Amino acid sequence: MLVPIVPHVTEELWQLLGHQNLASDMSWPEFDPAIASEEEMTIVVQINGKLRSRMTVPVDESEEKIKADALADEKIKSMTAGMQIKKVIYVPKKLVNIVVTLSES
Repeated sequence: MLVPIVPHVTEELWQLLGHQNLASDMSWPEFDPAIASEEEMTIVVQINGKLRSRMTVPVDESEEKIKADALADEKIKSMTAGMQIKKVIYVPKKLVNIVVTLSES
């Protein structure tokens, strides 16, 4: 891919690697969507809109499972202890926001 930019250097390097043909005669790499696709994604976990944690989940994970994993996170559990969870908002492939208020005792 450097041949158009620095052809002389790339031809020399190509020969040093043991190739007999010219680097400029080689075909361009083909795009393979299977290689480019991600298997996991990082989800941000917020409490009342403030970043509190991150978690890595499979791309095809269900919304309910992601919400449950966010609520089961030890860091999130400790921060929501003694608070009432009003709502859990999931923005697909981006974040989980847990809306809490102080528990009425």
